[in-house]
Amino acid sequence: MVGAEIIMIRPSQAAIALLLVALTACASTTQDGADAGTGSTAFPIAGPISVVREDTAAFVYFFPANLDAASTWPALVWFNGASGYTEDFNYNGLLESIASWGFVVIGGKSAGKNPAESDERMELLRRNDDPVDALFGRIDEARIAVAGHSLGGFQTTDASSQYRVAIAVEGAGTPTTSEAAPTLFMTSEEDEVVSSSIVITAFDRAVNVAWLAKHAAANHENPRIDGGVFREPIVAFLRWQLHDDPNGGRWYLGDACVLCEDPNWSVDGR
Repeated sequence: MVGAEIIMIRPSQAAIALLLVALTACASTTQDGADAGTGSTAFPIAGPISVVREDTAAFVYFFPANLDAASTWPALVWFNGASGYTEDFNYNGLLESIASWGFVVIGGKSAGKNPAESDERMELLRRNDDPVDALFGRIDEARIAVAGHSLGGFQTTDASSQYRVAIAVEGAGTPTTSEAAPTLFMTSEEDEVVSSSIVITAFDRAVNVAWLAKHAAANHENPRIDGGVFREPIVAFLRWQLHDDPNGGRWYLGDACVLCEDPNWSVDGR
């Protein structure tokens, strides 16, 4: 892409070959090696896919180094919190980790909420339609998620009807129609900026399919940089929803789900 700076990210540290779980008939053709496959529910920071970072003036991208390993890829659009993006205060570690589990990820370099004309999703779709772009034809437009932290979490719920699923982290408005995407609300009892009661109320009022994951002790800035305690549940949810990965679903489904068994977390669904 003209004007973009491309940086190779360290290769995956996975030491074993990871096999694909069979996807449902509606799923896109996905990349080799991106699924946990062995039955493990763990999603380490470094997934099985080597990742490229690409920077433009307005956006940061993380995507698989070998885009040709799949016909199309699920994608994540990320919205920042009100404090925005700087070189040493951003969400890059989280977004890189997500990409390494088999996603094309785009984040903005401005604070949420972003106006529609600079929406990351529009830029992602533009690149998917540009025949000279590295991402041309590589995005599965039926499998795009949106997620955001704090103010970006409120933008996530506002815009969720445009996406396959949505994840609002420590900030959320109420999706008011069934057209809103299935939404994961994430909060912490110790959030000192956006009270957990605000997020819980948004979840309780939601008329769409929704889940609530609540941590006992994380502070508001915990999702910054590497995603903190929220990173692995986010990756699991995205793998479940966009890759049809049952190992991701086990974090949320059943009385013995991964989050249900963790004393630091509580989870609810509706």
